[in-house]
Amino acid sequence: MRQQPLTGYVLHQKPYQENRSLLTLFSAEFGMVHGVGKKNLPLFVPLQVFANGKSHLKTFSQSQALTAVQPLMGQALYVGMYLNELLAKLLPIEESMPMIWQAYADSLTMLGTWQTNGADTTKLKWQLRWFETQVLNDLGYGMDFCHTADGDALDSTVSYRYRLQHGFVPTLDENQPSAITGKDLAVWQDWLTDSAKFEQAYQAEAAASAQLLSKIGYIHRAVIDHLLGYQPLQSRELWRSLQRLSQH
Repeated sequence: MRQQPLTGYVLHQKPYQENRSLLTLFSAEFGMVHGVGKKNLPLFVPLQVFANGKSHLKTFSQSQALTAVQPLMGQALYVGMYLNELLAKLLPIEESMPMIWQAYADSLTMLGTWQTNGADTTKLKWQLRWFETQVLNDLGYGMDFCHTADGDALDSTVSYRYRLQHGFVPTLDENQPSAITGKDLAVWQDWLTDSAKFEQAYQAEAAASAQLLSKIGYIHRAVIDHLLGYQPLQSRELWRSLQRLSQH
């Protein structure tokens, strides 16, 4: 790259020398780009930088924020940290990921709105599960929520569990955490197709919506942990700690 303009978000930064940092930038143009740039750049804010260099470690210059964004705090901050860590560990280097990039930008907008309005955490979890779905789909690890592992249509009256690298298979143990009915999987597929349907379901029965999101979250965690080689996510542990504190 030679004076290549990039629009992106800093996902991670680590001090390097006196006034510089090692940066992981998620750019619209080239996806994940590693480089050395200005110290203490803001997170969750779209930036423009200029990248130079032929190696995997670029030099970033002339960095500037493109918009003024309210800083994330509390639960919204922890969720933002999770999004950043997930992308930094899953995405390939210097490969454009426009759908994931847009999903990330949309999710940050939602986090800011959620933080301002003080909405229920169920809506926060909906956005998380939606974002994870976009990431897994675009990386080629998406799940078929309409068919079993054998290609048969899901039966609304049957309970299933998700078998890694295989798909949904019937289960007789309806009490295991991974068990989910064909009916619930059809509802989740409807929510993914039309987010307004989630809003309608949430307004009608918030508790049932939260329970379904928890089941989808369990499945997503199993897939993501497998892709990460079961390396722990620090942001996930921080989120769990915050949830435990909020219950006391």
